[in-house]
Amino acid sequence: MLTLYHGANSVCSVKVRIVLAEKGLAWEGRHIDLPKGEHLQADYLKINPRAVVPVLDHDGVLIRESTVICEYLDGLGDATKLVPPGALAQARMRVWGVNTAEYHDSVNTLTFSSFQRRMLLAKSPEELAARWDAMPDKIRVRKTLDLMEHGAESIFVPVAFRRLQRMCAEMEEALAGHDWLLGPDYSLADAMLTAYVFRIHCLGMQAIWQSRFPRVSGWVERVAARPSWDAATAPWLDAAEVGRISAIGRETFTRKMFPEFL
Repeated sequence: MLTLYHGANSVCSVKVRIVLAEKGLAWEGRHIDLPKGEHLQADYLKINPRAVVPVLDHDGVLIRESTVICEYLDGLGDATKLVPPGALAQARMRVWGVNTAEYHDSVNTLTFSSFQRRMLLAKSPEELAARWDAMPDKIRVRKTLDLMEHGAESIFVPVAFRRLQRMCAEMEEALAGHDWLLGPDYSLADAMLTAYVFRIHCLGMQAIWQSRFPRVSGWVERVAARPSWDAATAPWLDAAEVGRISAIGRETFTRKMFPEFL
C-alpha cells in the first residue's frame, strides 16, 4: 500500500502526485494542512523531522524527499517507465532532479512574498512566534521573516526571478529539436519540472517564459494537456483558488517592478 503525506498546494507534493498519475499507481492520501501548521506538530515531526512534505509510506517504510520519491515510484510499475534507458540519459535526468532544489527555493520565494505572506500576516504575533519556534530550519525562518517584512521588495525576489529565467533558458536549450527535455519521449524530468511550472502558472507569472522562450511555452502547453496535470492539482486547487492566487501574484509582481523578467 502506498500512502502519501502531502499538502494541497505544496509544490513538491504536486510533483509526486504527477508521477503517481503518470504511473497509474493506486495510493491513499494523508493531507497535511500547511497553513494550519500541521507539518510542525509532534505527530508529523515523527514522520519527517524536517517538517516538510511529501513523505511516502510504502508498506510501513518511509521515503522522504520528493525527487527521490519520484524515481522510487517509477521502479514500482513496468507499464509506464519514466526513467529513460541508458546511463547517460539517466544522468541527464538526475541533473534536472538536482536542479529542482534551486527551482523550489525560487518559487518558494515568490510564494512567501505574495499570497502566503498575506496568510502569515493575518496571524497573531503569538501564533507566528509559535510557528517560528517549531520550524527546525532556522535559516528558512530568517528568510521567511524577510519576505514577510519586504514582500516583492525583498532582496531574495530578484534572485528568484533570475534563477527561474535561467531555468527557462536551460529548458529552451534542452528542447531544441524535440518535444521533451530528454528527447522525443516524455520522462521523469518533464514530470518533475511540471510542478514548478504549475506554481508559476498559479502565481500568474507565465510571462517569465511566454515573451522570451517559445520552446518552453510549447512544452508548457503539452504538459498542461496531459491528464496528470489536472489529476495532480484539481482535487486540491479549484479554479477559484488558482484565480485568487494569480490575482495576488500579478498584484505583487508587476512588469514595472521587474521589467527584465516579465
